[in-house]
Amino acid sequence: MIDIHPTHHGSFTLRDFFIHLGIVVLGILIAIGLEQTVEYIHHRHQVAETRQALVRERDSNRAAYAVAVHEFQRQDAAMVNNLIVLRYLEQHPGTPANRLPGILIWHAMRSNLSDSAWNTAQQSDVTVLMPQNEVRTDAHLYDRIEAANRGFDLIWPVIVQARLYALENPDPSHLTPAQVAKEIEFCHAVLTQHYVEGAALVQLSRTDPTFVPALSPNDLNSLMHVASEENDPALASAIALTNNRLPPSSRLPIPEQHR
Repeated sequence: MIDIHPTHHGSFTLRDFFIHLGIVVLGILIAIGLEQTVEYIHHRHQVAETRQALVRERDSNRAAYAVAVHEFQRQDAAMVNNLIVLRYLEQHPGTPANRLPGILIWHAMRSNLSDSAWNTAQQSDVTVLMPQNEVRTDAHLYDRIEAANRGFDLIWPVIVQARLYALENPDPSHLTPAQVAKEIEFCHAVLTQHYVEGAALVQLSRTDPTFVPALSPNDLNSLMHVASEENDPALASAIALTNNRLPPSSRLPIPEQHR
């Protein structure tokens, strides 16, 4: 018969219990600390990658902004040209195309301003890890970018409508007086949305002055013929009357009258 004897241990004191408890707690704290350190490093890496992506996207958007401003100026000139041609047709119905003061131009180009890096940052919740003042600054910039991008979506459907006459006959000299009047309405609608898009481009360059060449309020005013009225010396008295109706901070400078 085999005898099995229990292992002999010394007495387990309260001190030993606390030593073992301390070792276990220390091990847990070390494990938690290591996990948090790894997570912290991972988050820093995510934020760094996101910032780099946003910098690259901003560089790309600066180039796209310059193209958008050029397109704005081209579109403005094209619509003014169209109005000249259509007004002539309105006054001289049936004028042959080769005797019109120009041709009709119906084109629009979408700006390539991108927000993919920003959308990715939001969808992956990386923005939660970034300083909130930085996030607010970026969010404000991308709100302006989104507003600028909406310009094409508003203008293009009107241009498509304006060009529908060409499906039957592209020669504008065949337009009836009613059709000419409708085309003039389309030009006005395009210019209205064009002004809204221009205002978005102005606000974008104000939000980030590195977006150049900046479209200025004067560019928009010239489109709407506002600047000429506000600076016309012959209208000095009328401007003064208008100023009386405006708050002091919004009053216009009074142009000097010719003597």
